[in-house]
Amino acid sequence: MNGKKVFLLSHVISERTPLYGGEGSVSLERVKSIDGGDSCNTMRWSFPNHTGTHVDVPLHFMEKGLSVADFGPEEWVFNKVSLAEIPDAGPGRMIKMEDLGDVGDCELLLIKTGFEKNRAGKIYWQDSPGLHPGMVSRLREKCPSMKAVGIDFISISNLSNRELGRDAHRLFLENNILLIEDMKLCELVKAPRRVIVAPLIAERADGAPCTVFGVEE
Repeated sequence: MNGKKVFLLSHVISERTPLYGGEGSVSLERVKSIDGGDSCNTMRWSFPNHTGTHVDVPLHFMEKGLSVADFGPEEWVFNKVSLAEIPDAGPGRMIKMEDLGDVGDCELLLIKTGFEKNRAGKIYWQDSPGLHPGMVSRLREKCPSMKAVGIDFISISNLSNRELGRDAHRLFLENNILLIEDMKLCELVKAPRRVIVAPLIAERADGAPCTVFGVEE
């Protein structure tokens, strides 16, 4: 892509990928191997649908909400992106609207805290930051074009404030704001010109792992 830099904003899924609450596991099993005498290499993957960098859609917290497959391809392209940096968002911190600074109208808001540096440790899923539900109405008012929020920690809900986290999930998704959790934002120094989200499309999925690209012209 001449004149463009492309960032991978997703973490690679591995058997070491942290999962919310420490529950479940990731299995990437080799079932055929050329080294073992087979004609090709193939794998069998097994993991929860909210594994690694993933998107939450309305069905996650709304009985009749939209599933991943209900969104058209154009809805996964974000052409107006803002980046809010909160480097002091440590363990258990509930991020509020005033922490975001001067956020203008955008389709996608990326919240970079640097907490992804803890991804290899238990603290990443045991005591991550979270998003306070009180920010949702103010964000919707200030950013009428908003379609999604992305974060560099495991979930907008931390284990110490699960009720607030559930409320935040419901409010974001009821307001048609998707959630992209467990993103890789460490390489960003400014908002990309465009972000493309490519979720795994599965029938009736309330969320799905996704590959996310940021494009800087």
